[in-house]
Amino acid sequence: MSTLDQAPVSGKFGLLRAAEAVTNWRALAMCAFALVASMLMGMLTIQVLGHSPVLGLLFIIATFAISLIGYSAVGIVLMRDAQGESVGFVDALLQATFSAHRLVGIGVLLAVGWVLLLLALLIVFLVCKIPGVGPLLYAIAYPVAAIAAGAIFAGMGYVGYPLAAPAIWQGNSTLQTAARLLQIGRRQLLGVIVRMFGLLLLVGVLSAIVFGILGTGAAIASSISAATGTSPLGGLMGTLGGLGGLGRHASAYGLGADAAGGGFDYRSMAYLGAYGFGNGLLFAIGLVIPFLTFVNGTCLIYLQTVSGVDFSATEEKLSQHVADAKRHAEQARERAADHLAKARDSRAAGTAGAAGTASLPASDTKSPAADEATACAQCHKPMAADDLFCGECGARRHA
Repeated sequence: MSTLDQAPVSGKFGLLRAAEAVTNWRALAMCAFALVASMLMGMLTIQVLGHSPVLGLLFIIATFAISLIGYSAVGIVLMRDAQGESVGFVDALLQATFSAHRLVGIGVLLAVGWVLLLLALLIVFLVCKIPGVGPLLYAIAYPVAAIAAGAIFAGMGYVGYPLAAPAIWQGNSTLQTAARLLQIGRRQLLGVIVRMFGLLLLVGVLSAIVFGILGTGAAIASSISAATGTSPLGGLMGTLGGLGGLGRHASAYGLGADAAGGGFDYRSMAYLGAYGFGNGLLFAIGLVIPFLTFVNGTCLIYLQTVSGVDFSATEEKLSQHVADAKRHAEQARERAADHLAKARDSRAAGTAGAAGTASLPASDTKSPAADEATACAQCHKPMAADDLFCGECGARRHA
């Protein structure tokens, strides 16, 4: 992957192009496929959790993986479209499958970096508790910590997480993605924040328009359905009719008793389930347009931000830092292995020395025992080692 992106044609990566994602039939089909697959896997996971929590945990991981792959596949389709290229349905799925781990890696890397920042700030404020100079240090450390934490949090929220996926979808490795995010966060943070704010505003306006249209249509469809005597909420509202006349008030909006005038029976339950499924489907359809707009917008913002920027120096520095970290880790591992080997050798030597020391008294005590066993040949009374004559009978010791 080249570290220098070509400058874009004027208006090629304009933010208003984000809404064009709804006209990309491949992205729409991929989004529908990912949504259905994730919903089916989620329903299966709920069923498995009720029988085996351990197996359910594996299904939760599988559901997350399927959702992540589907999200990446949609993003790859939109990224290629923003670059003026096209990608097949199967190719997008394969690329998403073999690059999803990079998204997880970047996400974990950003989370670890944020935790390390919080720990560093905690240490700084602990130092500020030193008696005497503590208040002076706090007066300096507090605003510096606030600026650093705010800037890094904004960088992660507007650059790190939103633009990491487009960088990976472009074909960059994890290291190249980290280098791009680092350089963008240091040099173009304000510009990216402005573009992201504009994208969020566009997504909000589109969401209001889409859900306004769908809400109006749902109200009209419910009214016509009630006029034909098919009111999904009729039985339920009829059952609640005694609660302060709630059913009578609801009937004014086409939600009263159904044509049969009955209560909440099996027929009403069936229509209520169909009504809930239909509303859920409408809600999912309503989310498709804002979702595609946001994903396409992040791709356009990323391409506009990296156009003409050389990332080779940042990649080289980051690669050097990674190599240094690996070398230090290897040296630490070797030192730990050496210390462990020395401790093992010293322990073995100590055990051998203790065994030799224990064997010495046994050999020393053998000679006195033999000497003490010397007895007189005549009366068989014991004689000392330096006795020439027996103290009992006076017999001379034999040589």
